[in-house]
Amino acid sequence: MNTIPSVITAEQMRKADFILSSPYAKLSSLSRSELKDLAVVWCYYSGKIEGNTYTFVETEALIKDGITSEKRYEDAKMLKNLYNIFVSEVGYITQTAPELIDDKLLLRVHGRIAEGLISDEDLGQVRDRAVAISGTSYRPPKHRRELMMHLSEILYVQDLLSHPLEQAIYLHCNIARLRPFIDGNKRTACLIEAICLMNHGLIPVYSAKDADILAYRRGLIAFYESGDYGLYTDYFLDRQIERINEIADENERYVQ
Repeated sequence: MNTIPSVITAEQMRKADFILSSPYAKLSSLSRSELKDLAVVWCYYSGKIEGNTYTFVETEALIKDGITSEKRYEDAKMLKNLYNIFVSEVGYITQTAPELIDDKLLLRVHGRIAEGLISDEDLGQVRDRAVAISGTSYRPPKHRRELMMHLSEILYVQDLLSHPLEQAIYLHCNIARLRPFIDGNKRTACLIEAICLMNHGLIPVYSAKDADILAYRRGLIAFYESGDYGLYTDYFLDRQIERINEIADENERYVQ
């Protein structure tokens, strides 16, 4: 029997409720040009998490002006894939009813994120061989049948969580930890997290700061090794609150 996981503590829930209620967290508060800027910085953020070597300035030049840096083709392709699918998902979400986050959406997202970077046979397909994760002793399941079983459970349990931020954290951490694909797992997990938030009218997590990328990685490694959401949840909530506080006036800031 599936049990409801403890993703957010009572103190963290206070932060989550503040984010959910803040007008500065609403996707609808962004203009069309601001949405395009969001797509660029989110694209850089998601690529950097995967070790992409483009700087933020180089990412802007690539996306906005088509200027390719003298770096690996794969890095440019990764960023273009991320940007294109993020923009298309934003457009879909803001113009139509949100899609359910199910296996069809997950496989489609992976297929577009990894296009041109892995073999066509592996696009949008649950892997059938083992993968390793650097920087941790954790090893994800290696058999497709087991992966499919865990993936079904993850997608089922998300519906048991009532808070949208809790859902987003749960989906991100568990998809990244399961590693259902041969490559592109963290990028897929980040976009699923973003889609979950945008489905609820919220601006997704993003950052161009190296310190935030490091905090993201530390939180995820901690979850890989212990199954404890705490460190990643702190990063997720604090990053959102920091962004809100940067643009809010004194009466609408979050105070510890």
